[in-house]
Amino acid sequence: MGKTVKEIMNPIEEYDTINVDAPLSDALAILKKNHEKLNAGDPGRFHKTLLVTDASKKIVGKFSIYDLTRGLVPESAKAPELSRSFYAMLSSRALEVADEVGEFQEHFRWLHNTFSDLVKQQAQKKVRDIMSPIHAVVKEDDEMNQAIYTLFKENVRQQLVTREGKIVGVVNLMCVFRELLETIGQ
Repeated sequence: MGKTVKEIMNPIEEYDTINVDAPLSDALAILKKNHEKLNAGDPGRFHKTLLVTDASKKIVGKFSIYDLTRGLVPESAKAPELSRSFYAMLSSRALEVADEVGEFQEHFRWLHNTFSDLVKQQAQKKVRDIMSPIHAVVKEDDEMNQAIYTLFKENVRQQLVTREGKIVGVVNLMCVFRELLETIGQ
């Protein structure tokens, strides 16, 4: 029998939490504090992901540096059909579809702003606007291979771990990487 998720997970107590209705600036402040502690060589465990809670303190999502960066992109530019329009605009066919191109350009006008302007425009967002919802979870007594498969299948970087329906930890790619290094080192 191999290792279980419980043996490799990060305990839930290591993670900072933030309310779903908190402003983006509050989440950024916590992530900045953790980043500074990591850079200063603080021996504690700090994570680049915050757990998002509702008013009853129930975990309803995750907020990571990836979510923060994704949140800088205006909603109008996230539609999948806009990617197709972008490539159509680059083709010679673009002259034939001037109206489509004009509409497309309006959706992506934000790309011509400075990064500072972009951050200021998106700063009013709440954590709920850009957090990642909770995906499938794994149980602490699941085999490590199950956790790896779930990370892959769900295409996520971290999974919540439960014990009798209660969230008790997080298994992420770094947990798997640490175990991989330990296994190879034997």
